[in-house]
Amino acid sequence: MTILRSLRIGALAAGVAAFALPAAAQDTGALTTTDGVRTEITQAMEAIATYSEQERDQALAEARAALTRLDAEIDRREEALRETWAEMSDATRDTARARLMDLREARNRLSERYGALETGASGAWDELKTGFSAAWGAFSAAWTAADEGKPAN
Repeated sequence: MTILRSLRIGALAAGVAAFALPAAAQDTGALTTTDGVRTEITQAMEAIATYSEQERDQALAEARAALTRLDAEIDRREEALRETWAEMSDATRDTARARLMDLREARNRLSERYGALETGASGAWDELKTGFSAAWGAFSAAWTAADEGKPAN
């Protein structure tokens, strides 16, 4: 395994293993941790975009692992929302619901681009990676908006 490949795998593993805590449970220390985790995940997703056509299988495996972890973390946010629902005002509920909906929609678009990446012709690899990277960018924007308590639109 090359050093660059080891770094890519390590960055992805660290990033997806430590994904952000639910926004409702964040304190100042958690926000700092979340920023670090965001950076690690972003670096890992950007590393996937650097894989060559010959490294396609590895890129797909790492992207699939990241998507699975993203799903689990969105589920955790939803659970945290359910646990605190009774204490929330109507406005807070609406905002929280909108944040999660934005995350789910962005995640679905990311999944669609992953599907294209997975099934697309190998000759179109660079274009497919660009689409996946753009979808990651949209998810990242939705994540930022969710953490800031506003819709991503």
